[in-house]
Amino acid sequence: MRVKKTQSVVRLAVGVAALLFSADAMAATQSVTANLAFDTPLTLTKNNDINFGTVIASTASTYTITTAGTVSATGSGQWLYGSKAAGSITLAGSTTQTVNISVGGYTPQGGVTPSNAQCAYNGGGAGSCTISAAAAPGAGKTLLIGVDAAVDGTQAAGSTAAPSFTVTVVYS
Repeated sequence: MRVKKTQSVVRLAVGVAALLFSADAMAATQSVTANLAFDTPLTLTKNNDINFGTVIASTASTYTITTAGTVSATGSGQWLYGSKAAGSITLAGSTTQTVNISVGGYTPQGGVTPSNAQCAYNGGGAGSCTISAAAAPGAGKTLLIGVDAAVDGTQAAGSTAAPSFTVTVVYS
């Protein structure tokens, strides 16, 4: 019986030793932190809205304001007086990521329907407002915006209209 008891004790000792000296018992752990810095967020700051100035009332026409702020009319329309200005937005953000610019969501108001926005980014020439992979904005680049405005002729003298549209800028 003593042999069996000794064998049991030896087996138990071997089992405990195996547990104590296994890979898990000899393991150590260390936590590692992964640090990631993300690029500058994109911001848009509206410098001014589009201003056509004052145009002739009660006359259907299409007015165009260029990215340089020049107003012209087709049909019987006529620019009369007042301050004119193209829209202007400053883009700021990454110095390395390019941007995509688009325009949509044209919303008529007061019998005036905007369409055909034109953009000039960072001193470039005017063209479509669908711009892909434009220069990274960095500390700030200007987007000038012109648009066509179709006037239905129902506007009385002294009234105003404020149609709108959306400019969207995303990193490429």
